[in-house]
This record gives sequence, structure tokens and C-alpha cells, in this order.
Amino acid sequence: MSIYKNSIKAFIQMLDSQSNLISISDWDELEKLPNKLGEDDEEISEILEEWLKKQSCSELLEVYKQNLTSISAESPINGHKNIGIVNIKSHTPANQPSESSKQLIENSIKTNSPSSDNTKTNQK
Repeated sequence: MSIYKNSIKAFIQMLDSQSNLISISDWDELEKLPNKLGEDDEEISEILEEWLKKQSCSELLEVYKQNLTSISAESPINGHKNIGIVNIKSHTPANQPSESSKQLIENSIKTNSPSSDNTKTNQK
């Protein structure tokens, strides 16, 4: 897995586990983030890290760094050994395209958004 994919995965894990640490104003900004994302994993990774460098996100940045360290240890980048998808089974059915990193981030933001919780609560 590339360092950029690892970074995106670490960000999604941080959202999934620590979304309660995100202020309402930061959520407003975060929910607009997918509009700024392209399809390039390096660019997405840089945008996510810039968002995390804000003063109000210092705790989230620490969680993200811990996640990234853990993911990188599980899926190290070793020159030519990890290039491609040799011996890795995809979670996406063969007849369907896999979600792009942009889609994964967008879905995680929607799932973890406080407005998503309000919708779930109102439906019960």
C-alpha cells in the first residue's frame, strides 16, 4: 500500500474513532472538504494533513499520527515488494469498480457527521 493510501486510511480511522473531538465549526469545514479533493491520493493526503494541522485539531492530529504509524507497520512500503495488488484480495466485487479515496473520505465524513447522528436519532 502506498504511503498516501496509508495516510487516507489513517484519516478515515481517526474520523471513525474520534469524531466526537471535532467541533461544530470544524465539522462545517470538514464537510466542505470533499469538494476540494481531486482523485490523486497524494493531493488528497496533503489536503487532509493540512486540515489536521489547525490548532483546533491537535488531538485529532495525534490520533491520526498514531493510526498512520500502526497502519504503516502493518503494511510497510518496501520498495518493489508492495507495488501493485499481488496476493491481496479486494473487498469490492469483481464486477464493480472500487471506491476512490475521495469517495471513501466523503462517505466517512457523511457517516461520522453530527448531522448524520441527528438524522439517525430522529428516525428512531
